[in-house]
Amino acid sequence: MRAPAAVPPQTDALRRAYFTAFSSRYPALSLRWGNTFSRWRDVPGTELVLAYYITNHSVGVFVRGQRGIPVTDTAANLPAFSLETRLGLPIGDPRVPFCQNYRFDPAIKTGWPKSHAFLHGTGSRTLEALAEIVGGLDTSATID
Repeated sequence: MRAPAAVPPQTDALRRAYFTAFSSRYPALSLRWGNTFSRWRDVPGTELVLAYYITNHSVGVFVRGQRGIPVTDTAANLPAFSLETRLGLPIGDPRVPFCQNYRFDPAIKTGWPKSHAFLHGTGSRTLEALAEIVGGLDTSATID
């Protein structure tokens, strides 16, 4: 019996193309470079960042602090109960707090539009919750 074919590693070019397509679809979003696997969106009224990430089997978002701040330190200082109630999910792993993901194969580009919609919707809802609860901002004017 033959072993299943190994999945080729995801390339930097694929990750860049994915995020370029996402930014083209949602040009109003202000995303900055996190690393080859992520883009960062600043949370208004806070020093928090919402990380948009890609792996070889999913895309997703999680909360982190600015570069150089350990994510576990950020997680320890979040108002977990209020955010868990608002977002409807537990804080989860403190290395990737409030991580929400969409499983699919990013190498198959026909899946990109649905995953982009997931990132946009989930990111916007999470950003609004963080801006209101942590930043004390009124987000009744929609944050895109």
